[in-house]
Order: sequence, then C-alpha cells, then structure tokens
Amino acid sequence: MDQTDNFLHTTHRTVSWFRKSFLSNELVLAAPFQRNPVWTNIQKSYLIDTILNGLPIPELYMQDLGDEQGAERHIVVDGQQRIRAILEFVQGEYALEGEEVLRKWQGLRFDDMSPDEKKDIFSYKFVVRILPAMEEDGVRKIFSRLNRNVVALNEQELRNATYWGPFIKTVQKIADEDQFWSESGIFSAADHRRMLDHEFISEIAIAYLNGAQNKKDKLDTYYQLYEKSFERKEEIESTFRSITGEISHLLPKLSATRWKKKSDFYTLFLCLSERAADLPFASDVRTTVSAKLQEFGARVDRILRLEEADWERQDPNVVAYARAVSRAASDRGNRIARATALSNVLFTDNQMQTGQTEVEAAADAIAPTTDAEAPLHNE
Repeated sequence: MDQTDNFLHTTHRTVSWFRKSFLSNELVLAAPFQRNPVWTNIQKSYLIDTILNGLPIPELYMQDLGDEQGAERHIVVDGQQRIRAILEFVQGEYALEGEEVLRKWQGLRFDDMSPDEKKDIFSYKFVVRILPAMEEDGVRKIFSRLNRNVVALNEQELRNATYWGPFIKTVQKIADEDQFWSESGIFSAADHRRMLDHEFISEIAIAYLNGAQNKKDKLDTYYQLYEKSFERKEEIESTFRSITGEISHLLPKLSATRWKKKSDFYTLFLCLSERAADLPFASDVRTTVSAKLQEFGARVDRILRLEEADWERQDPNVVAYARAVSRAASDRGNRIARATALSNVLFTDNQMQTGQTEVEAAADAIAPTTDAEAPLHNE
C-alpha cells in the first residue's frame, strides 16, 4: 500500500457524535500544538447559521486512538474552534448574533430552537480526515504542514478575522469603494494586500472621532467599543468623502508631494476634518490653501535636509513640524504638534512674529528621541 493511503481515509461524523464523545470524555479538543480558542460569539454564530442552512464547512483532521482496555480517544488535530463553537451553542452558552445570521435566528439559544432545527444541528455531518496513529511529534509536523502555507497574520488581518461589526464594515466600505485610496500613492500594492490601508483608515477615523491617538495602542479598544453599535457610520462616510474629495482638488498630484506619506497625510486629514463643515472650500480659499500646502511641504523637505543646528532661524511652524515628523512620528504628542503647526500655516493669516508662539513652545517641548523610538514604518 502506498504510504499516502494512510492519509486519504475520510469519514463523516455528526454533531451528535461529537457531543456524545465530548460528554464521555473521549474527545480531545486541547491538543498542545493547537492555538488557544479565540473566536468571538459573532463568528461562532455564523458557523451555526452555516449548519442550519445546510452549507458545507471545511474538513476536520482527527486521530482515533484506543488502548488495550478498549478505551478510545478522538483527537481533533485541526478544527477545534469549529467543534467548540458547536458544543458551546448546544450547551446554551451563547445566543446567536451578528448581521450574517438570518433574522429569524438572531437572539436565539439552542433551547429556543424548534425541534426540527435542533435535529438539523445534531444530524449535520462533518467531513473528517482520519490520521494514523503516530507519536505526537509526527502529529505536530502534520499540523504545521497544514498551516505552513498560511502567511502569519498581521494585526489588521487579525482584526478582520475577529471583528464583524458596523465599524469594521464602515472602514472596509471606505477603503474599497473610494478610488482615492488606490490612486493616491499612500499605499503600496503590498499594503493593500495586507489590509494596511484598512488599518490606516481606522487610525484616522478614530482620530476624527476621539482625537489623535498614540501609535496604534488603542485600535483594538475602539474596535471592541464599536463592534455592536456604531451610530456615527453615516457621518464618517460623508466626512471621508468630503475630505478626500477636497484633497484631490488641493493636491491633484498628491503622490508627488510629501503629503502622500502616512504621517503627513494623517496630519493633513485631521486639519481638514476640523473644518469639515466648510467643505468644499470656495474657489479662492482652495487656491490659497493649495499654495500654502505645497509651499509648506517643500519648506519641510528643505529643512529636513539641513543639520538640526541650522534650524534655529527657520520659521517656527516649519521647525515644529519637522521635529514632530522626523522622530517617533506616530506618538500622540508629535501628531498634535504637527497638526498645530499645519493649522497655523493653513488657516491663520496673522501669526505672531515676536515672543514665543504656541508652536515655538511645542517645538521646544519635543525632546530628542533615540533611534529605538523611531516609528517602525514610514508613516
């Protein structure tokens, strides 16, 4: 027999079989090489909805082991989260929720189901691939091989797998439906593939709603906060359309300017969001703001090419911005300093020329940082 025949045997097992095996302590769901269970109730609910609709679920990998006394152990090598989700539902541990679940089932627990629906759940058949008896090291290698072609998920890809609520759907809609984000030059093809555009849009949306944040420290906190309810969905969508539309007029060649860099775009977006009620700008205002933006960006570029000792005689707004963008650019304090400097330039006609201005004080307050504190990516 070809050695591969040992891995080709498949069978079907019902939810009822898994429940009986679990209650008799014959089912092993916590194999040491598996990930900890991390599914949310919304993800679990979607699986139950799939079962109730009779739709297919990817096959499971298991081992069936027995000893000389006839005792059996059924080890789930791959698929433990699916089985846990079903068993927890049957045991009444959660109610079905989420927009992906049919409305007639939303809010129901297993005991609330009709007799026919309960039968449908218990009789649902999984395709199970049975692995031969082998040492744990061999099982680990198989488990690793099953997952080897899966690229390690970054933080935003993990959020995409964890959150299904109205906030993440709003972010996805903005990223996928507005051509601005694919044409602006802010993101590389790799950024789009790894959902880093979604992550950045999340950052500026949260900054618009709650003020500038420190790096990405609280992204998950806000994703959790807005998972079940996000009442400002329409406001965010409308504001993003207005601001990206205005930026397209102010900087028609955005990709050729420093404002395509994530740190700079973050600042520009927040400055314009403070004046969202005035958008779109009148023609004369737009012409003025566009010229100021391009001139200020060029001046920041020039000062960054100088030694810092030569910055003293430069415009304090340029100095403050340059300091705040050249080190630890995603720190909250530096984000605020940049926004202050840019707002002064774009929207203040008569800046103080004597004494220490607010932006000079901000520039002086930005202490030098070490290379280790620099941002990990070019924002």
